[in-house]
Amino acid sequence: MSAQALILIASIIAYTVVNAHFMRTDETFREQAYARKFMEDPLGIKRFKQQPFKMSVLTAILLGPVSLYFLFQTLSAG
Repeated sequence: MSAQALILIASIIAYTVVNAHFMRTDETFREQAYARKFMEDPLGIKRFKQQPFKMSVLTAILLGPVSLYFLFQTLSAG
């Protein structure tokens, strides 16, 4: 398995753990998650407006490590 796949899997697991923590500890975050319909806001723009810090943290956890891996690969190749 490639390093990219392992980083992606670790990012998804970390995202799931942090999202579950937010769901357990924050009542408004949980209510907003349950009130949201599946295809109503697919990009999550309304969620970013309602919970900007928590959604930024979740996005950084999910996309940050993969982006850093691509940046490292690009810089080391060129």
